[in-house]
Amino acid sequence: MKRRSFMRVLVAGGATLALSGCDTMPASAIAPWVSPGATESDPRLRALSWALLAPSAHNLQSWVADIREPGLIRLTVDLQRLLPATDPPHRQVLIGCGAFLELLCQAAAQQGQRADVTLLPEGEYAAGGVDARPFAVVRLSADPGVSPDPLFAAAPLRRTNREPYGAQVPDAQVLARLAGAARRPGITLHTSTDAARVARLRELAIAGYRVEFSDPAAWGESAEVMRVGAAAVAAEPSGIALTGTMAWFGRQLGLLDAAALRKTDGVAARTAIDSSVKAAQNTPAWAWLSSADNSRRSQIEAGRAYLRVDLAAAQLGLAIHPNSQVLQEFEAMRALYDRFHAEVGVAQPGRVQMFVRLGYAARPDPSPRRALGQVVRV
Repeated sequence: MKRRSFMRVLVAGGATLALSGCDTMPASAIAPWVSPGATESDPRLRALSWALLAPSAHNLQSWVADIREPGLIRLTVDLQRLLPATDPPHRQVLIGCGAFLELLCQAAAQQGQRADVTLLPEGEYAAGGVDARPFAVVRLSADPGVSPDPLFAAAPLRRTNREPYGAQVPDAQVLARLAGAARRPGITLHTSTDAARVARLRELAIAGYRVEFSDPAAWGESAEVMRVGAAAVAAEPSGIALTGTMAWFGRQLGLLDAAALRKTDGVAARTAIDSSVKAAQNTPAWAWLSSADNSRRSQIEAGRAYLRVDLAAAQLGLAIHPNSQVLQEFEAMRALYDRFHAEVGVAQPGRVQMFVRLGYAARPDPSPRRALGQVVRV
């Protein structure tokens, strides 16, 4: 039997493969999805328990919360969880941090706590990177007048769905609700279901997959954060989790060891391209979040807006899947980056911060999350 017939490894952008049989997803890795914050007495820890469920680039969960000062949460980027090959300015990492911040604020409001947020209180990061200064400081205070966000009810349901979508096209009313949910300062959601434009965007997305997954540094970065098998996922419940029967067979055959994973012509990389192309070909709608500029503040706001779109999609029964390849800022992607921005009509100083697939598909299982104690500094 040919070796690729053993494998169906979906690894594009932080995927999780969960097949029935041996080597299944460990319960400990998805425990944070079960009754978040239920055992915590500190309102900050209750809110942070929910914030853990936010999406992030490659599922790296690149955030740290320092709660050593009473009533205050100091949020910083985890500098050990960056993607320098595909995200050299760490823009995508900051978008994930913005999503974490938004879910934190929504969780606080749900328990009657007002969240006063100060972004970048010690100044903006340099254009070329991030550092140990906070991306936000959040002060919680009890406020019986605070209004819970209706989107928060969808927090346990939100997923990134990398599967092919059905033919049903989201209607204008659904897309308008997504656009309404996305409103954050300087951020706008655009959508398209026009067949010709959907086709052009699909081809740009596919070209982006081929560039990233065939570039040794970019693909190697993904391979580095793959957790193959239940034991590896339980030990480090972040990154790209590969579990299930086929992953087990791949390990036994030596197709998913560290050296094999890094090969751009290996089973994992080839299957990533094939799976991503199939998904793109079965996408009835695309959406993108643009910002008025590309400041660090705008990147964080884009993350907050995306979390809101994600929750709205879950409420509406929509599937959603970020396709960040054509937005990446490494040299091999430059031409596609320019072509994509020209296609959607966003020129400097504006910037597209997120590009996503939209459609309808069965809801997947949740992806792994680190425990609260691995994120919080006390």
